[in-house]
Amino acid sequence: MDNKDKITYPELEIHAQLFEPNTFELKILKEHENIQFCEIKTNFLSSGRQSRVSILEYESKKQNHRVIWKRMGAGKGLTRGEAAEAKANLIPYQKSLKAHGWQLPQLYYLKEVPTGNEYQIFSYEELVGQGDGEKIIIDPDEPNFKKWFIVRSVAEQMAKYFTPDLQKTSIMGKELTLLPHGLDLKPANVVTTDDRGLFFVDLFGPKLLEPGGKWKFYSPKLDSLSEETLLAVCGTREGALLRFMRLTERLWGQAGNHEKEEIRNGMMDLIKNLDLPEKEKGFICSELDNNYAWLDKVYEETRV
Repeated sequence: MDNKDKITYPELEIHAQLFEPNTFELKILKEHENIQFCEIKTNFLSSGRQSRVSILEYESKKQNHRVIWKRMGAGKGLTRGEAAEAKANLIPYQKSLKAHGWQLPQLYYLKEVPTGNEYQIFSYEELVGQGDGEKIIIDPDEPNFKKWFIVRSVAEQMAKYFTPDLQKTSIMGKELTLLPHGLDLKPANVVTTDDRGLFFVDLFGPKLLEPGGKWKFYSPKLDSLSEETLLAVCGTREGALLRFMRLTERLWGQAGNHEKEEIRNGMMDLIKNLDLPEKEKGFICSELDNNYAWLDKVYEETRV
């Protein structure tokens, strides 16, 4: 891998330490619940940049059950007010995603809690699937057809947004299609299941948008990108798809069982066959053909 292809973007940073519950978190968990939980150690969940994530197992009616336990905003130094504002946007964000066709895990409970020198949002969520998209894509023992299924499922879901309802916006000289909300669309944030299809599994931070493309909730503690850059790569259909495809391409390259040219050509064919406006497909394909030149420019503007 030469310098040009090194993975330097923040979306791919690994923070394995974020999985381990700290003393405050475990104490609060015991205060919230009067039943015994056992933390399940696993390697099928990717690390997050904004949350600590664990799988908890408990017994009920002589059966074992598992649940995802997230500590949203862990290590971000959120104040009580900031945590409360983020929490207030989570349910509306969830509703917006569902209204536009995304499947989400069941969200059982949310609460903002003090954990020493910061506030976090605890959430308890349904565990779906047996591994997120990133874990599958980087695994050389997983077949390529399963990886292509992830890419195709995401692209087809993005094409389901009803185009006549979507506004246009201009970012860095390109007219783009503005989504009704933002998406941190990367392989680690999607899960495919054999019987229920594709799930989007990351609600934090909540990326609701006002008409015209202004973020309803934005915090530099949670996002290192500027508001405009975040809009480009998370709040537009073209930008979100391109970011997802480049991250997938680079992760797939780590697995070493598929050539970069094959991956990119396959992605281009997939885009050409989507039910999208020709202008959108043309821009995305030109970016693939030009090694994501516009995407590089977007990131360079904020020196990320």
